[in-house]
Amino acid sequence: MIASIAGEDLELCVERAVYWPRRRMLLIADPHFGKAASFRALGVYVPHGTTTSALERINTLIIQKQPEHLVFLGDFLHAREGRNVETFTDLASWRASHAAVTMQIVRGNHDKRTGDPPAYVGIDFVDGPIIEPPFVLMHHPIASEQGYVLAGHIHPCATLVGPAHQRVRLPCFAFGTQVGILPAFGEFTGCAEVAKASDTHIWVVADDHILRVDIPR
Repeated sequence: MIASIAGEDLELCVERAVYWPRRRMLLIADPHFGKAASFRALGVYVPHGTTTSALERINTLIIQKQPEHLVFLGDFLHAREGRNVETFTDLASWRASHAAVTMQIVRGNHDKRTGDPPAYVGIDFVDGPIIEPPFVLMHHPIASEQGYVLAGHIHPCATLVGPAHQRVRLPCFAFGTQVGILPAFGEFTGCAEVAKASDTHIWVVADDHILRVDIPR
Protein backbone atom coordinates (compact mmCIF):
# COMPACT_ATOMS: atom_id res chain seq x y z
CA MET A 1 0.00 0.00 0.00
CA ILE A 2 1.40 3.38 -1.04
CA ALA A 3 0.58 6.50 0.97
CA SER A 4 1.49 9.97 -0.27
CA ILE A 5 2.88 11.84 2.74
CA ALA A 6 4.53 15.28 2.62
CA GLY A 7 4.94 14.94 -1.12
CA GLU A 8 6.70 11.56 -0.86
CA ASP A 9 5.46 8.05 -1.62
CA LEU A 10 5.76 5.78 1.40
CA GLU A 11 5.08 2.07 1.25
CA LEU A 12 3.16 0.76 4.25
CA CYS A 13 4.20 -2.83 4.93
CA VAL A 14 2.16 -5.60 6.54
CA GLU A 15 5.19 -6.36 8.72
CA ARG A 16 4.29 -3.03 10.44
CA ALA A 17 7.08 -0.98 8.89
CA VAL A 18 7.44 1.82 6.34
CA TYR A 19 9.64 1.78 3.26
CA TRP A 20 10.64 5.08 1.64
CA PRO A 21 11.64 4.15 -1.94
CA ARG A 22 13.28 7.42 -2.97
CA ARG A 23 15.79 7.19 -0.12
CA ARG A 24 15.80 3.37 -0.07
CA MET A 25 15.13 3.65 3.65
CA LEU A 26 13.28 1.22 5.90
CA LEU A 27 11.65 2.61 9.06
CA ILE A 28 10.70 0.47 12.05
CA ALA A 29 9.25 1.72 15.34
CA ASP A 30 9.23 0.11 18.77
CA PRO A 31 10.64 -3.39 18.27
CA HIS A 32 11.12 -3.71 22.07
CA PHE A 33 13.72 -6.45 21.74
CA GLY A 34 14.14 -8.42 24.95
CA LYS A 35 10.60 -7.81 26.20
CA ALA A 36 9.76 -11.51 26.41
CA ALA A 37 13.04 -12.13 28.27
CA SER A 38 12.10 -9.27 30.62
CA PHE A 39 8.79 -10.98 31.40
CA ARG A 40 10.52 -14.29 32.06
CA ALA A 41 13.06 -12.60 34.35
CA LEU A 42 10.11 -11.29 36.36
CA GLY A 43 8.54 -14.74 36.60
CA VAL A 44 5.94 -14.33 33.85
CA TYR A 45 6.14 -17.16 31.35
CA VAL A 46 6.03 -16.16 27.70
CA PRO A 47 7.41 -18.19 24.77
CA HIS A 48 11.03 -18.03 23.68
CA GLY A 49 11.98 -16.99 20.16
CA THR A 50 10.29 -13.59 19.86
CA THR A 51 13.58 -11.86 18.99
CA THR A 52 14.32 -14.45 16.31
CA SER A 53 10.80 -14.08 14.92
CA ALA A 54 11.11 -10.29 14.76
CA LEU A 55 14.49 -10.48 13.04
CA GLU A 56 13.07 -12.90 10.48
CA ARG A 57 10.36 -10.34 9.69
CA ILE A 58 13.02 -7.69 9.16
CA ASN A 59 14.96 -10.12 6.98
CA THR A 60 11.87 -10.51 4.82
CA LEU A 61 11.60 -6.75 4.43
CA ILE A 62 15.29 -6.38 3.57
CA ILE A 63 15.09 -9.14 0.96
CA GLN A 64 11.95 -7.65 -0.58
CA LYS A 65 12.84 -3.96 -0.50
CA GLN A 66 16.65 -4.01 -0.71
CA PRO A 67 17.06 -0.90 1.47
CA GLU A 68 20.31 0.96 1.86
CA HIS A 69 19.33 2.39 5.24
CA LEU A 70 17.39 1.10 8.24
CA VAL A 71 16.26 3.45 11.00
CA PHE A 72 14.63 2.25 14.21
CA LEU A 73 12.38 4.96 15.62
CA GLY A 74 13.07 4.25 19.26
CA ASP A 75 12.47 1.64 21.95
CA PHE A 76 14.87 -0.82 20.37
CA LEU A 77 15.26 -2.51 23.75
CA HIS A 78 12.52 -2.95 26.31
CA ALA A 79 14.00 -3.15 29.82
CA ARG A 80 17.18 -3.89 31.74
CA GLU A 81 15.78 -7.30 32.69
CA GLY A 82 15.91 -8.20 29.01
CA ARG A 83 19.61 -7.45 28.61
CA ASN A 84 21.16 -10.86 28.13
CA VAL A 85 23.93 -12.45 26.12
CA GLU A 86 21.52 -14.57 24.03
CA THR A 87 19.55 -11.53 22.80
CA PHE A 88 22.66 -9.50 22.03
CA THR A 89 24.36 -12.43 20.29
CA ASP A 90 21.31 -12.92 18.07
CA LEU A 91 21.21 -9.20 17.27
CA ALA A 92 24.93 -9.06 16.49
CA SER A 93 24.76 -12.10 14.20
CA TRP A 94 21.74 -10.65 12.40
CA ARG A 95 23.41 -7.25 12.03
CA ALA A 96 26.55 -8.85 10.56
CA SER A 97 24.43 -10.60 7.94
CA HIS A 98 23.30 -7.19 6.63
CA ALA A 99 26.63 -5.36 6.70
CA ALA A 100 25.81 -3.35 3.55
CA VAL A 101 22.78 -1.71 5.19
CA THR A 102 23.48 1.33 7.36
CA MET A 103 21.54 1.17 10.61
CA GLN A 104 20.66 3.78 13.22
CA ILE A 105 18.50 3.81 16.32
CA VAL A 106 16.84 6.95 17.63
CA ARG A 107 16.79 6.52 21.38
CA GLY A 108 13.31 6.15 22.82
CA ASN A 109 12.15 6.40 26.42
CA HIS A 110 12.76 2.67 27.01
CA ASP A 111 16.25 2.90 25.50
CA LYS A 112 17.20 5.74 27.82
CA ARG A 113 16.20 3.65 30.84
CA THR A 114 17.65 0.39 29.52
CA GLY A 115 20.92 1.65 28.08
CA ASP A 116 22.48 1.06 24.67
CA PRO A 117 23.31 -2.50 23.60
CA PRO A 118 26.99 -3.51 23.56
CA ALA A 119 29.12 -2.03 20.79
CA TYR A 120 29.59 -5.48 19.21
CA VAL A 121 25.91 -5.46 18.18
CA GLY A 122 27.05 -2.94 15.57
CA ILE A 123 24.17 -0.45 15.38
CA ASP A 124 24.62 3.27 16.01
CA PHE A 125 22.46 5.01 18.61
CA VAL A 126 21.57 8.70 18.35
CA ASP A 127 19.40 10.95 20.49
CA GLY A 128 17.65 12.31 17.42
CA PRO A 129 15.85 13.65 15.69
CA ILE A 130 17.31 12.51 12.37
CA ILE A 131 16.54 15.03 9.66
CA GLU A 132 15.85 13.46 6.24
CA PRO A 133 13.92 16.16 4.34
CA PRO A 134 11.00 16.39 4.19
CA PHE A 135 10.88 14.07 7.18
CA VAL A 136 11.96 14.36 10.80
CA LEU A 137 12.62 10.89 12.25
CA MET A 138 12.08 10.69 16.00
CA HIS A 139 10.52 8.59 18.73
CA HIS A 140 7.85 10.81 20.23
CA PRO A 141 5.11 11.99 17.85
CA ILE A 142 5.49 15.72 18.44
CA ALA A 143 5.16 18.24 15.60
CA SER A 144 8.40 19.87 14.47
CA GLU A 145 9.17 23.04 12.53
CA GLN A 146 11.94 21.09 10.76
CA GLY A 147 9.59 18.92 8.72
CA TYR A 148 6.95 16.21 8.76
CA VAL A 149 7.50 13.92 11.76
CA LEU A 150 7.58 10.14 11.46
CA ALA A 151 7.56 8.55 14.90
CA GLY A 152 6.41 5.67 17.07
CA HIS A 153 5.97 5.48 20.86
CA ILE A 154 2.15 5.36 20.87
CA HIS A 155 1.71 1.81 19.45
CA PRO A 156 -1.41 2.99 17.60
CA CYS A 157 -4.40 0.78 16.91
CA ALA A 158 -7.93 1.24 15.62
CA THR A 159 -11.14 -0.58 16.52
CA LEU A 160 -13.31 -1.75 13.62
CA VAL A 161 -16.97 -2.52 14.21
CA GLY A 162 -18.79 -5.01 11.99
CA PRO A 163 -22.46 -5.10 10.94
CA ALA A 164 -23.31 -7.42 13.84
CA HIS A 165 -21.51 -5.06 16.25
CA GLN A 166 -18.51 -7.37 16.47
CA ARG A 167 -15.34 -5.50 17.27
CA VAL A 168 -11.72 -6.10 16.38
CA ARG A 169 -8.68 -4.07 17.40
CA LEU A 170 -5.91 -3.82 14.82
CA PRO A 171 -2.51 -2.10 14.76
CA CYS A 172 -2.48 0.85 12.42
CA PHE A 173 -0.55 3.62 10.73
CA ALA A 174 -1.94 7.07 11.57
CA PHE A 175 -0.95 10.09 9.47
CA GLY A 176 -2.03 13.62 10.37
CA THR A 177 -1.09 16.92 8.74
CA GLN A 178 2.21 17.25 10.66
CA VAL A 179 2.90 13.87 12.29
CA GLY A 180 2.74 10.26 11.18
CA ILE A 181 2.80 7.40 13.71
CA LEU A 182 3.96 3.88 12.89
CA PRO A 183 2.55 0.78 14.60
CA ALA A 184 4.78 -1.05 17.05
CA PHE A 185 6.91 -3.67 15.33
CA GLY A 186 7.47 -5.81 18.41
CA GLU A 187 5.37 -8.51 20.03
CA PHE A 188 3.65 -8.16 23.42
CA THR A 189 3.64 -4.38 23.05
CA GLY A 190 -0.01 -3.56 23.56
CA CYS A 191 -1.56 -0.63 21.74
CA ALA A 192 -3.34 2.67 22.21
CA GLU A 193 -6.54 3.64 20.45
CA VAL A 194 -6.04 6.35 17.87
CA ALA A 195 -7.96 9.53 18.56
CA LYS A 196 -9.60 10.09 15.17
CA ALA A 197 -9.38 13.63 13.94
CA SER A 198 -10.71 15.03 10.69
CA ASP A 199 -7.17 15.48 9.37
CA THR A 200 -5.94 11.97 10.29
CA HIS A 201 -5.74 9.15 7.77
CA ILE A 202 -5.61 5.61 9.11
CA TRP A 203 -4.45 2.35 7.57
CA VAL A 204 -4.91 -0.85 9.61
CA VAL A 205 -2.80 -3.98 9.39
CA ALA A 206 -5.18 -6.91 8.92
CA ASP A 207 -3.20 -10.13 8.54
CA ASP A 208 -1.55 -9.84 5.11
CA HIS A 209 -3.40 -6.70 4.06
CA ILE A 210 -3.14 -2.96 4.62
CA LEU A 211 -6.59 -1.35 4.58
CA ARG A 212 -7.50 2.34 4.53
CA VAL A 213 -10.34 2.87 7.02
CA ASP A 214 -12.55 5.65 8.27
CA ILE A 215 -13.00 5.74 12.02
CA PRO A 216 -16.05 7.65 13.28
CA ARG A 217 -15.10 10.64 15.39
